[in-house]
Amino acid sequence: MISKLRQRGAWLETFSTLALVLIAIAYVQGDVYLEDVAILVATYSMIALGLYVPFIMGGALSMSYNAYLGIGAYAVAIIASKTGLGFGWGLPIGMALSAAVAVILGFATRRLSGFFLASVTVLFGIAFTSWLIASADLTGGGAGIPTFPTPVVFGVKLTHTIVVSIALLLVWIVAVLLARLRRSPFGVAVRASRRASTAVEASGIRISTIVLVSLALGAIIASLGGSMFALVNESVIPESFAIDIVFLTVFTPLLGGQSTPWGAVLGAFLVVLFTFELTMFKETGTLLFALAVLVVLVAAPRGLLGYASSGLKLLTSRLEPR
Repeated sequence: MISKLRQRGAWLETFSTLALVLIAIAYVQGDVYLEDVAILVATYSMIALGLYVPFIMGGALSMSYNAYLGIGAYAVAIIASKTGLGFGWGLPIGMALSAAVAVILGFATRRLSGFFLASVTVLFGIAFTSWLIASADLTGGGAGIPTFPTPVVFGVKLTHTIVVSIALLLVWIVAVLLARLRRSPFGVAVRASRRASTAVEASGIRISTIVLVSLALGAIIASLGGSMFALVNESVIPESFAIDIVFLTVFTPLLGGQSTPWGAVLGAFLVVLFTFELTMFKETGTLLFALAVLVVLVAAPRGLLGYASSGLKLLTSRLEPR
């Protein structure tokens, strides 16, 4: 009975979130400014979703997601502008390179945790931005790659509107898949490794393997977000992938809610709302976001969605006949 209820809840979540995404696509369609805001939400969502498995579920805080975002973006831009291959090759190449870098970095820092892990990966993220500027022959240096041809698929040009719509749908797909992954045996093992690592090791599952797979998965998701960002703008510059972006997004799953990947998406939406969209808070948006995170962590440690879920359960329990 419980499993059936959970299954129904999962399907309800899937279709209700799809409806919200389709409404968002219809709402922003045709308005260039709103589409730009939407791609920012999608990009931040991809970074936050990339953080979800290794950080929220597994407790491994890597701060190098700006590098994975940049690898995905530059892979598409370089393939589209400097080779005879189609832009589509840039997506899998970017994801593969990001996963490889994440595994190598994860293996190199396997003995580190907490503050020390975060510090080393921050340095890597800073070094990546410096490398983009220094490697002018490949990346265009500080000017980046100012333009590349509009992507074409089966003779159809992927316009700004089409790519934004695809990016929002990709956010939905990734969030749905991560929600399923969370309840899968692998997801259970990842969550257990955070609090009962000895028990997980005793069951025959190596913690190091779980961490590396989680980091690779997170890097792939962030890289996909970078690719979509590059395709929408048809250009890339190093400043777009500075380490600052990670400091904003690392708290988004905590703000939105840790019990579901949709908390990461909600948190990403709030980041954009506070820091880019609300003109009345234009100068203090980041500060207000930080204060909002602090208030939520104190008043509702499970995040906004967790708080809303608890309130809904309390309401339904009171409405049930006795």
